[in-house]
Amino acid sequence: MFSKIDFLGSLLDVKMKRHQLISNNLANVDTPGYKRYDISFEELLKSNLNRHRIPLAITNEKHIDPKKQLMEIKPKVYRDQTYSYRNDGNNVDIDKEMVEMAKNTISYNIISEQINKNFKMLQTVISEGRK
Repeated sequence: MFSKIDFLGSLLDVKMKRHQLISNNLANVDTPGYKRYDISFEELLKSNLNRHRIPLAITNEKHIDPKKQLMEIKPKVYRDQTYSYRNDGNNVDIDKEMVEMAKNTISYNIISEQINKNFKMLQTVISEGRK
């Protein structure tokens, strides 16, 4: 249970970092030559999960724990150098950034709700155990 909460907490950290990057992109929408930043984590997570579709049983302490491998995935901040919308070299599209911010906010709220549910379940277990 605690590893799940830790993993969800690391997802919240990624969502917070993405929010900061999007905010920075929006702040530099009129800066000539500015290239937008983003963070890749979900893609890395999906590719790692696709590799572990077969359920693994750990019967020896020397076996590789797939959950630990998920915790070892680190997000990567990158600068998007691909194209530019304007003649000044800036590639920030304000509409796209606002959509990304809305998606990021929704997923942040969903993840935080999941963490709250896990803590409420833990609280129920503790309080029921006292009776």
